[in-house]
Amino acid sequence: MINSRKRAFTLIELLVVIAIIAILAAILFPVFAQAKVAAKGAASISNAKQVLTAIMIYEGDYDDKPPLVSTPDADAPLLLLGNPYKPWAYNLLPYMKNAMILQDPLTTPEDVPAGFDRVAIWLYRTQIGYAYTIHAPVTSIWVRSTTSQTELANPAETVLLAQKKARNNQGDWLWVGGPIWMANLVGPPVCSTFFTPSTIMPRSVCPPTSVGAAGWGTGAEAYPGQTYEEGGTTGGVALRKAKMSIVSWADGHVSVMAPGALATGTNWTRTTPYNAVVITDITQYKWDSQ
Repeated sequence: MINSRKRAFTLIELLVVIAIIAILAAILFPVFAQAKVAAKGAASISNAKQVLTAIMIYEGDYDDKPPLVSTPDADAPLLLLGNPYKPWAYNLLPYMKNAMILQDPLTTPEDVPAGFDRVAIWLYRTQIGYAYTIHAPVTSIWVRSTTSQTELANPAETVLLAQKKARNNQGDWLWVGGPIWMANLVGPPVCSTFFTPSTIMPRSVCPPTSVGAAGWGTGAEAYPGQTYEEGGTTGGVALRKAKMSIVSWADGHVSVMAPGALATGTNWTRTTPYNAVVITDITQYKWDSQ
């Protein structure tokens, strides 16, 4: 007579199956995590390209000139030194249609304070920074201008945008209803302070060290608490893509650059004090119009 009873798994067989599943999970989960990071990196590059395209279309409408760093506007939700103003990203909104592309998929979006519009805050607190000392130089906090892109000697080697630090509850010269500066900008490796333009780089004018970046290097922590990877000592240029930065260039291409490559033409290293960083080869420097 055939035994019709179903055979059950033994405890040992169950443990073997569980062990095999655990081994497979240990192998596959890191692969899935890497794939997720790679997908976010691709999305980050796509965002950078879209913002770059918006700027280039804007330039086509404004005689080859990019947006100003900021423009006074009585309807602006935030202030700079008591004056309402809108940042460069506001002028680009009609060309982008979506402020979300200013937030980097490789980090968390900027927090929106209670009572403020999400789109407005993301236009002020961008995670893609504007290389303003080249394209929209300032000689004081209220004196602004723009550089015609036809003036650039080598657009393919001129930084226009770079990944910008994310605040993530860290310090910044930024608060609701108060001043905002460097919240949507990136600073160059060599930078002079307001009212003291460099004779070599007259357009590399940054805020004083007490309120903003003073170039790259140790001691230039414009953002208290920010790590090296989040731009604490690189003018706010974040290194979120495999410890490199996604950079948009003035000719319209996007690439991923190590900080040392972005600082070519200078003596910058990660341990160099900011006040010792100088230009050593102006022809290799990527943060000017020459």
